[in-house]
Amino acid sequence: GGGEGRVRGREQEEPRLKPTNVKKVFWPREGYTKGDLIAYHERVAPLMLPYLRDRPLVLTRFPDGITGKSFYQKDAPDFAPAWVRTERIYSRDTERDIAYLVVDDVEMLRYVANSGAIPIHLWASRVQSLERPDWLVLDLDPKGAPFTDVVRVALALRRILDRLELPSYVKTSGATGLHILLPLAARYTYEQCRTFARLLAVMGVEAEPEISTVARPLRSRGGKVYIDFGQNGHGQTIVAPYSLRPLPGAPASCPLEWREVTPRLDPARFTLETLPVRFDKMADPLTPVLGDGIDMAAALERIAAHQKP
Repeated sequence: GGGEGRVRGREQEEPRLKPTNVKKVFWPREGYTKGDLIAYHERVAPLMLPYLRDRPLVLTRFPDGITGKSFYQKDAPDFAPAWVRTERIYSRDTERDIAYLVVDDVEMLRYVANSGAIPIHLWASRVQSLERPDWLVLDLDPKGAPFTDVVRVALALRRILDRLELPSYVKTSGATGLHILLPLAARYTYEQCRTFARLLAVMGVEAEPEISTVARPLRSRGGKVYIDFGQNGHGQTIVAPYSLRPLPGAPASCPLEWREVTPRLDPARFTLETLPVRFDKMADPLTPVLGDGIDMAAALERIAAHQKP
């Protein structure tokens, strides 16, 4: 038993986060507390960390739960413990360095959850390859359109991507939308990625013109699903897979298998309570988005071939 004692002793010396205010209610309707928020992150850490590792994060913090005031946090606080990883990245908007938090392990994830961060947004690129994203994202945003239309647009895009022999993966946003992701493996610049995403979005609208649009202003959308390609850019973020949302029911951004994307899909089903149970029984279907990237040039050639009369 001597070795066991040594391990325990070493753990006590390490900076260990002592969670604070764990009984504070964060989701009043369900009675979920800050302790539940932290426990959720500990439980999904093995699923979530592969996406977070080495990426700058943007947090929205709700120190008093989802009905209280919230604030957007890019900079790590000055009083952050020494073991908290930050990466300084120059921001053209504010003309200064921002000290982004980077979450590489469960201890950092607990730290972020303990700060009251509910949605965790992440960059598509890692610190080592900041100008080269690991995925392209098409964000299907209904803003008033029925969710069944979101599903229809997603399936139309999937047919297009299948025809172009491009792998695609899908997750719920945790709110009302869906995110379709294509793996890029840091092979292209953000500019190349955004240009290609725009082309795919336009093809999606051509396939479902009655219910989808690339018009950004709300008043121009006419109740259609907005295929947003604009999240492909330096400093742009999407909500992290498995991240919770500050909405009643504590829904999470949930990776899906394409066969689950049907008119019966209800994104509100994936929550702080149900999501960990779901992934006890199945593998994460989004994992390949962190693998081999697409060949954009080959895809562009296929698009050109399809468009010939």
